[in-house]
Amino acid sequence: MLIIAEKPSMARSIAGVLGQPVQCEGFITCARATVTWCAGHLLEQLQPEEYFGGAFIGREDLPVVPDVWKLQAKDGRAQHQINVIQSLLKDAREVVNAGDADREGQLLVDEVLIHLGWKGKTLRLWTGSLDDESLRRALASLKPNEAMHSLYESALARQRADWLLGYNASIAFSRNLKAQGLEGGWSIGRVQTPTLALIVDRMAQIKGHTRQDHYTIKIILKDGTAAVWQIPDELLTDGLMLDQRYAEQLAQEVDGKTGAVQSFVKRQGTRAAPLPYSLAALQMEANSRIGLSAKETLEAAQALYEAKATTYPRTDCRHLPEEMHPDAARILQAIGAASAGDVNPERQHAAWNDREITAHHAIIPTGQALPGNLNDKTQKVYDLIKESYIRLFMADEQFEQQQAIFEFHGSDQLIFKATAKKILQPGWTALGQEVKDDESQKADDESGKVLPGYTEGQPIQCEKAMVEARQTKPPKPYNDKTLIAAMIGIHKLVTDPKLKARLKETSGLGTEATRAAMIETLIERGYTERKNKEIHPTERGIRLIILLRQSCPTLTDPGETAIQEDALADIAAKKLPFGKFMENAIEKTRSATQALSNQVDANVPTAPCPACGKDDCIQLKSKAGNLYWKCRACQAAFGDHHGQPGRLFEKRQENTENKNNPAPEPCPACPRCKQKTGKYLTRNDKPYFRCAQCNQSYWPDFKDKAKIGKAWETTK
Repeated sequence: MLIIAEKPSMARSIAGVLGQPVQCEGFITCARATVTWCAGHLLEQLQPEEYFGGAFIGREDLPVVPDVWKLQAKDGRAQHQINVIQSLLKDAREVVNAGDADREGQLLVDEVLIHLGWKGKTLRLWTGSLDDESLRRALASLKPNEAMHSLYESALARQRADWLLGYNASIAFSRNLKAQGLEGGWSIGRVQTPTLALIVDRMAQIKGHTRQDHYTIKIILKDGTAAVWQIPDELLTDGLMLDQRYAEQLAQEVDGKTGAVQSFVKRQGTRAAPLPYSLAALQMEANSRIGLSAKETLEAAQALYEAKATTYPRTDCRHLPEEMHPDAARILQAIGAASAGDVNPERQHAAWNDREITAHHAIIPTGQALPGNLNDKTQKVYDLIKESYIRLFMADEQFEQQQAIFEFHGSDQLIFKATAKKILQPGWTALGQEVKDDESQKADDESGKVLPGYTEGQPIQCEKAMVEARQTKPPKPYNDKTLIAAMIGIHKLVTDPKLKARLKETSGLGTEATRAAMIETLIERGYTERKNKEIHPTERGIRLIILLRQSCPTLTDPGETAIQEDALADIAAKKLPFGKFMENAIEKTRSATQALSNQVDANVPTAPCPACGKDDCIQLKSKAGNLYWKCRACQAAFGDHHGQPGRLFEKRQENTENKNNPAPEPCPACPRCKQKTGKYLTRNDKPYFRCAQCNQSYWPDFKDKAKIGKAWETTK
């Protein structure tokens, strides 16, 4: 039996359970099997140019839609490991796919087997934890790999759809802008671009916010209770009280006056501990409490998983299988829960619910000892996971919610409200720190203290009444926590009612496994930047979204991306055929490519061309960073002279080219002017033909290198 794990660390864990491991180069032999690994994706899709024999891809070639999709080793190390697996397959009777328990884990092993032509029996190892006991159970319950074929198709559909849209849209957009004089490559992605749009829109809301003054009345009673005016709807404009003078008049009518208790209500309640973490919930909590980025939290959770200290991290589930509850006593003892106080392993929290389990369960400790080499960030993330698990076995918080309504009579009846919360038993809140959501922090609890007892009709005296001036506040810039929350709750930002309802019940933007990487990708590509803990769009990022919304707005729509994520889930659930999804993905790519090739107006400033006279000369920058001008109409190039086209550049350039490319050999005639072309080399030593008469360059023909092929896009 040959077991192929996703990573070397997982292979070592499996080998340790199998027994008698012997480390070899690229694999481990054991008592009952041989274990090897993939080290993540060993294969990658070919670049679009490679489907054209390395030739330049012009706008007329778009979209690139491969008839036969091809994969290649990512690099030399990947090829070496593929060779190891290929060698081991020759003697294998059966293979076990031991990729991570998700769609990408399914794909990265299956694609290697398909690439190497394996046709034999294949089984699937599925586990959410790498501790010894979990691995033994998984090895004892191997499933046919074919049962996971729909999961493989879902991952493959995601991979190909991202390739199609990402490459084709990026090439079309970049070529179009370059032809207009806007240099540089631009990157567009199925999840990346809508995520950027969220960040750009948030910054626009902040900059466009107009502060609005509004007012309320706060009173202090003789017994020290603070209460806030309950403003009648008829006095509100867009939910705000704007009349300062009227508020001051009412405050004077109440100040020092006697009112009465309209009602006093006390309600006792309980609050259970929060559910254990999904990856997104863990990332948001770690961002709030210990300041980690989403990427840092994922890296820490992955390290804990590989150290066998916690369960699988890339999960969107916050519940636990009921069959795992009997193991609680062992885990609690192993993680030192006795010091937390009232911890009872027999308690049944709502987290234990088989009906809520998806492909994975929530992240919890395994009870395995922590390695001694954990860094500080990883230790802190482990403490969060441990804390959330222990809380499940602590008593509910018990509290008393108090509310008093007071009424005063002046020119009109004025109603004031005071609220307070009295903790009767802290329960699970005694452990750790509770971070409230931003929305919950906006609650208008003016007293903040336990209220004295009141009876209905009881007289009360206002010792002081004051008008409080407030200002509306703009939304805050996104940070890792709030951006992930927005990506998950994308339905809140969608206006279409049907789409909003659908997205509320299904997917968000991206997945648990990709959101952290997407945030970092936007930063790496210069579309966003971190300022302290906040994520701000750059000018480049803002410009990208503006131009896309003018030409192909669906690319920036998070609702469209979330729907496609739902479709991928439908493939995994066998509700949608793979072929149908790909047909739709190809059609969307064609539509986007056409729009980005024809409808983008970068509004680049122009100047009159000294050669042809047309007002179509644009300023460009050479690879060396020098400014020059080029006419889009006649293709003549000029040096820069005080911000305007200067000396004709081509005459000087030809002298330079002759030095670098001496004695050009005779070549075919130019299709445009029928004059003989010359053969030259690019800086990357790739041959090309150039016609000095009409300043047009061509690639050699793909099949016959001695013939003229495609014209260079830059001259169109």
